[in-house]
Amino acid sequence: MLMAVLAMASCGGDDDESGGGGTPTPTPSANANCNDASKNSVYARLEFPKLKGGSNNIVIVHQASFGVNYCVEWDSDLRPAGWNAEGSLRAQRWSCYQMHAGNTSNATDRKPRDTSGEFSEYPNDPDLPARYHFTEDPYWGTGYDHGHIIASADRAYSYNNKANMQTFYMTNMQPQVNGFNSKVWATMEAQVRRWNSNSFRDTLYVVKGGTIDRSDQIITTIGRGQNKIPVPKFFFMALLCKKGSNNTSGGYRALGFWIQHKSNSSADLRPYVVNIDELEQLTGIDFFCNLPDKFENVVESLPQEQVRRAWNLE
Repeated sequence: MLMAVLAMASCGGDDDESGGGGTPTPTPSANANCNDASKNSVYARLEFPKLKGGSNNIVIVHQASFGVNYCVEWDSDLRPAGWNAEGSLRAQRWSCYQMHAGNTSNATDRKPRDTSGEFSEYPNDPDLPARYHFTEDPYWGTGYDHGHIIASADRAYSYNNKANMQTFYMTNMQPQVNGFNSKVWATMEAQVRRWNSNSFRDTLYVVKGGTIDRSDQIITTIGRGQNKIPVPKFFFMALLCKKGSNNTSGGYRALGFWIQHKSNSSADLRPYVVNIDELEQLTGIDFFCNLPDKFENVVESLPQEQVRRAWNLE
């Protein structure tokens, strides 16, 4: 079974939005843990983790010229397990998106830097209800970077700059120390973009975020009042790659990155590789829940050494 997975030369698949015969929405009989897409068909896309649910968890769907740009799960009333402090926090749990030939180009530059106003560089998200908007920037003066979750460079496709601009919304940010954000996290982001090539994938399905759901996975908080947000102790990436087809794996392979949030300039990413089963245990998030179980069970449990080999990280 494992050899069948590793026999694939690369990863990818038709984009769900392309109209080119993308992955069909899994049925309950094929997938016991898929999202309920009755309210929004977008929830059935393969990059989506299992939604946490509850009235305070808001799914934000950003659209650009090519269709769905990226999506965010935003917790507007976060009370992490073991949280004893007064009041609640707010934070993004993850951003998820696809990378494929249809949304990969260098048609636009990074959003121009603008520091003329408090929210000019990192504005409130217009697709988040206004009652949840920040009234002041919680990052200001803390020493933490506005750490992009979906990277700006992952959305250089858009002639009107919309796709790139949306990556600067506050809902796509997590606090990161600069020695992490500009070093090892940037190295991971660059590696994802190297995998985003026609020779390696048809489609990459990407989920990224920081740990916010347990108090022992939070370093501290920044901001005040309704602007208070957690600083994750760990960050993660979950990647699913589709290329061609295979009876055992469906042409899919998967990889996780799990890394402590601290200054780190390492260029060797191998120590941070985990399989998806382990990443789910570490984060409490069910990744790629919309993948049919017969494929999900194979690709998510691949031993760590085999995962590194499948993704050319030996």
